[in-house]
Amino acid sequence: MKNTIKKNLIAFALVAMLPVSVIFANNENESENVATPITNNVDFSVSRSIYGEAVAPTADATGAEYNSLNLEIGLSKLRLFGYAQSTYYYNRKAGVDKNALDIQRVILMADAQLTRKLSFFLMYDAVKSEMHEYYAQYEVAPFMKLRVGQYKQPFTLESILSPTYMSTIQYDPSVLYLAGIATDPLMGNYVARDAGVMLTGDFLNNGERDLFNYSIGVFNGPGMNQKENNNQKDVAGMLQYKPTKDILLEGSFLVGTGHALQPSPFGLFPAGCNYSRHRWNVGVEAKFSPIYLRAEYIQGYDGGVHSRGGYVNALYRIFKNCDLMFNWDNLDKNVHTSRGEQQALYDAAGFVTRLNTYTTGIQWWFHKRCRLQGQFIYTDPRVGEISREFITQLQIVF
Repeated sequence: MKNTIKKNLIAFALVAMLPVSVIFANNENESENVATPITNNVDFSVSRSIYGEAVAPTADATGAEYNSLNLEIGLSKLRLFGYAQSTYYYNRKAGVDKNALDIQRVILMADAQLTRKLSFFLMYDAVKSEMHEYYAQYEVAPFMKLRVGQYKQPFTLESILSPTYMSTIQYDPSVLYLAGIATDPLMGNYVARDAGVMLTGDFLNNGERDLFNYSIGVFNGPGMNQKENNNQKDVAGMLQYKPTKDILLEGSFLVGTGHALQPSPFGLFPAGCNYSRHRWNVGVEAKFSPIYLRAEYIQGYDGGVHSRGGYVNALYRIFKNCDLMFNWDNLDKNVHTSRGEQQALYDAAGFVTRLNTYTTGIQWWFHKRCRLQGQFIYTDPRVGEISREFITQLQIVF
């Protein structure tokens, strides 16, 4: 057993060091162009950056240009860009060791500016061979943009952030479960995207910035690339307030009717049943160089089941282009279950009701938005087996 652990830790270290020789061989001064990750990366104009998996503008918050292919076809402007993330992980749970090298994401995007006010956006996941986003947007004015198609619902800060900016390699369990990204057996794994119609925009400019941003939309409800499965629609909305250039306050909600893909794990209704599915959340994001902070609290209601969760995320810039990170997440899928009931659910179906997840690690930005991350994740369920995981990720943005 000791030899197995030793071999996997050696493999973890080797994968983490793979890009080093290439980076220094290419250009010793390349790091001067690295985008500073300790910044408020939410796009307050609610453009494709926060409702897609990559930022659409041609420059980031520090002014560093992205490598994208820009074409002009007739009167239209087309930009092609994307990113790839590959991971290696070693997991130990209940005495069982697992490890794998995975291609996590290869996202390809096209952004077409058809006219000064009309644009169209496509996002394709080459790993899963599925379309993530496709929508048209018409800008009536900066305070009113109409979006029609499939895209992320405006709910929670983490859900709408691009994975290329998130300091955690994996989404927080509370956001995964409560924002409809994955792990909810009733909803399925549809990464918080849905087909709908939305109004969004900025307002109340104080001469330096827009103080407020809003989004309000009506969505089908079943999730990404799914047909409507009931006659109900979901309504989701978000309001962001930026009192200073380095602080963001946010609140969002989702009100709708779910259609259970599986029976309720708490025995309240069978598969195929419609149930009330409501959510609300509050969040804050701030930077106090060299520290970056983000925190959120979420509550949910699923046909009689009250759930809640939240996380705190912190980054500390230890030296140029290198950050230490810490993340704590708490998720309670049913606040009214006793320890005995939780044990019974785990024994019957392996369903974990409450858990705390701690993540710590380091990330190195070696070229613009390209980085290498290494993290240790400790998951402690109230009932069930403790999990320990080492994971590293290489990210290339193009």
